[in-house]
Amino acid sequence: MAGRWEAASAGETLRDVLVRIGPGALAAHLKEGDGFRIGVASVQAWPRQEGPPGRYRIEGTDLVAEVAIEVASEYGVAVQTVTLTNEGSEPSPAINELEALMLPLAIRLKDRPTARGFGGGVTDGFYPPGAYREEQVCFGAARSWDPTDTRFSRWWTTKRWYTLTSGPQGRSSSRHLPLMQVMWEAAEAKVGLWAALEWSGRWQLQMGTDEHWQFVFRGGPTVNGIVLAPGESLRLPRAHVGTWGGPGATLEDGGNCIRRYLAEVHAPSVQGRRPWAYVAYHHWFGIDSTLTEPLMRKQADRAAELGVEFFEVDAAWYASPGSKFYEGLGNWQRVNTDKFPNGLEPLAEYVRGKGMHFGLWFEPERARAESDWYAEKPEWFWATDSPNYFILDLTRREVQDGLIEMLSGWIDKLDIRWLRWDHNQSLGPVWDRVDPTGKVQFAYVEGLYRVLDTLLARHPNLMIDNCSGGGNRSDFGTLARAGTTVQSDHGEDPHIVRVMQTGGARVLPANYMNGSFYVGPKEGDQAVGPLDLLSRMAGAMSFSGHIADWSRPHARKVRKHVDAFKTFRHLLMKDFHALTPYPRSPADWDVVEFVDPATGEAVVLAYHVCGGAGARTLPLTALAAEKTYEIVDPFSARKGVVKTGRELMDKGLRIKLPDEGALVRHLRPVD
Repeated sequence: MAGRWEAASAGETLRDVLVRIGPGALAAHLKEGDGFRIGVASVQAWPRQEGPPGRYRIEGTDLVAEVAIEVASEYGVAVQTVTLTNEGSEPSPAINELEALMLPLAIRLKDRPTARGFGGGVTDGFYPPGAYREEQVCFGAARSWDPTDTRFSRWWTTKRWYTLTSGPQGRSSSRHLPLMQVMWEAAEAKVGLWAALEWSGRWQLQMGTDEHWQFVFRGGPTVNGIVLAPGESLRLPRAHVGTWGGPGATLEDGGNCIRRYLAEVHAPSVQGRRPWAYVAYHHWFGIDSTLTEPLMRKQADRAAELGVEFFEVDAAWYASPGSKFYEGLGNWQRVNTDKFPNGLEPLAEYVRGKGMHFGLWFEPERARAESDWYAEKPEWFWATDSPNYFILDLTRREVQDGLIEMLSGWIDKLDIRWLRWDHNQSLGPVWDRVDPTGKVQFAYVEGLYRVLDTLLARHPNLMIDNCSGGGNRSDFGTLARAGTTVQSDHGEDPHIVRVMQTGGARVLPANYMNGSFYVGPKEGDQAVGPLDLLSRMAGAMSFSGHIADWSRPHARKVRKHVDAFKTFRHLLMKDFHALTPYPRSPADWDVVEFVDPATGEAVVLAYHVCGGAGARTLPLTALAAEKTYEIVDPFSARKGVVKTGRELMDKGLRIKLPDEGALVRHLRPVD
């Protein structure tokens, strides 16, 4: 992967690099600028190049910024890192803005600028959920804006800024995913930029007009009067910026640029290969704290029958004074012997003997007041609003080292291949108590990344499963270190789980859209039917709960669906195309297509809730026009229909959906 990166040439700014690697029309629409901005109270602070290339002094201060830019030309991506240092002998003025990205744009309203963002990974129980919901805005009175198109909102310039943000609680994707796309019309083409922050703290990304009514694309961490001591340095979040364009370019094209970059470059490899759409099991949704070793062995038997690849023991495996999972947080080195009399080793060995990899859950950043960890090292923790819970101070090196050694011990002992790192505490209020300026979050996030990076380097077969009460910390920092991500803690309603996957798939490849099932006690075969299964097939899938209660005939039906899923899941890491708009009501269809641009192979997934049943003929896209395709139902043994790619794109694919309906069609080139 390292061979795909190069350093920017000496003296190149972010603007220079983007012009060099982007479409030709971009040059006329990116103004000259330094690519970042530091806002200092009571000082008109602007970067001014000083000394060697990449070194800037913030006017009126002793603050110096050093800029490093890495380039992945093949993907049209540049990554900018800004390090700010106080080179003076006195504390710096208060810093209120740290724009890790600042790109002034030479565009006007008549260029029809449009932006797109997505909701964060919250746990919603309504349809369509806010999680991963697509949001598009047109600035001003863009003539292409159609008031009947529910994807769009008009964004009047009097509001000035379209803002995506983490929100105040400190989990990076609670409110929005920390990435934004912007696009506008050039003379003979459309041009787009996307940006994402490698940052697991508070942030905002904005597209809008500054005080001079000039368009600006900017973003960075949110702070409140940071002061740097003499000699102190601060590294801003790495800003990933990509570009795309062409005569018929769309926001979807930009989303696929992001997907390719994540899937092929940014995501960590898993066991020596690029990540994929995993099939996993975790016990929590349905069993929760009632797990025991005999019960888990039964689930492992069934999971192996289903073709599961990773089997994870979720929360409540550790010693606890009560029945709730959170009552034992911090007792990481004591197994609950009532549940596992001989420890976890026998179960881990049993799982491996069934041909699956073993996984284990931790919430390592939080501890209960009466826990072993807090009792032994109270100085390692920060207080929270609750007297019962404390947060691990990851700003301290010795704390990071202690966490690394504890987790490494378990990884070695149990040969853990799937480590679920959960994070259920909102850190924002804790950071505010420790440091109201927000500077503490920089050291905390750097400490978090050091722990994750060290674990991955020390254990090459380990995969981090990123969880934060669901998908509340999915940012380019965690995505660079996690092979998969829990998309949400909602695992019950198939329609809600599905539209989260198809919504997030617009920018995130399938490994990051891991949807769970909920199988409660005594639900039996009724818990998971064909609709439930197909509604987790636009991303990775995790069975959960009492799957051992299924009858053998039902288990065979589920296995048939899993086997079929594995025949097309590789396509879920490729390009995404929405054949219908993002659904806004139960009557709206949700039909999506994934295509491998190298081979032309594709899969179409179609879903409908209620109120708009019937048949439609939908033109497909991005197929190989000259190829002949066999169109098969992967869950049926019937022979497929043969059509050409040109016919499917011009005349379309006929799809019939009843209420509560779903289908999959695999398009396999036959010549």
